[in-house]
Amino acid sequence: MKHWIPAVVLACASAAVSAAPVYRCGGGTYSQTPCPGGTVVDTTDPRSAAQRAEARRAAAAEKRRARDMERERRAQEKRSAKKPAIASLGPQRAASAPARAASKPTSRKKPKPQGEVFTAVVPKNPKP
Repeated sequence: MKHWIPAVVLACASAAVSAAPVYRCGGGTYSQTPCPGGTVVDTTDPRSAAQRAEARRAAAAEKRRARDMERERRAQEKRSAKKPAIASLGPQRAASAPARAASKPTSRKKPKPQGEVFTAVVPKNPKP
C-alpha cells in the first residue's frame, strides 16, 4: 500500500507546529508566548532532506541493532539461568556428600564452640 501518505501528513503537521515562534526568556526558560526581554529562537531544521533521510535510516539501523543485542542478551541470560548461582554467603550444603573411606582416620580435634569470638594477632617477630 502507499506508506508515504502518512509520512507526508506527519511531515506537514510537524512543519505547522514548528512554525509557531519560540521565545527564550531569562534564566534559560522557553515559551511560545512573548515574555519581557525574550528573544525569538530560530527553530527551523537547517538540514537538507537528504540529511534528514540519512538520519532516519541511521536511527532505524541502530534500533534494529538494539533489538538484536537485546535478543542476544536475553538468550544469554536464559542460558546462564540454567546454572544456579550461589544464593547466599552462608555455609553451603553439598548436593551429594562424597562417601568417606572407612580406612581414612577422622580428625581428633574438638570442634570450637559456636559463640567464641576470633581475634587476629600479628606475630612480634615475623619471619622473612
